[in-house]
Amino acid sequence: MSVATSSNHWLSDCLCDLMASPHITIPPRGGLHLGGPGPVDVFTTRFNQYFLPEAHGTLCGRPVDREGLKAGLLALQKRWNPEAVRVMDDPTHHGLPLGHNLLSTEVEWTPEGSQMPEVVIAEASMNEEDGHEQIRFLKMEGNSALFRS
Repeated sequence: MSVATSSNHWLSDCLCDLMASPHITIPPRGGLHLGGPGPVDVFTTRFNQYFLPEAHGTLCGRPVDREGLKAGLLALQKRWNPEAVRVMDDPTHHGLPLGHNLLSTEVEWTPEGSQMPEVVIAEASMNEEDGHEQIRFLKMEGNSALFRS
């Protein structure tokens, strides 16, 4: 897929896939004994597919490196309700000038046990690596508590 011909749906699909991906934390050596290759951390596998090694961004205005993005997305995942996600068709753009290699999306959901919907706006700058597009810079805005563990 070329970002020039892609739509903002790629970014919303990427975020929804990532939020639906199981994350497995492997305990330090000696804490887990498996007879085979062990569990697969689907979240980290997909994160590595979607984000460049040098990826960075901002979460609610706070600059983060690649590991900071991953930690913020894992925190968001805990509050995400995949059954109630609605992708906005015409997201508002907050900062990055959109062009052929920039995508934007806006998602809304109501976390389980809550009456109030949450809205997250994401803007991504893309680069092509090994024939497929990956996120170079991700800016996410919303309730800052969503991105904290």
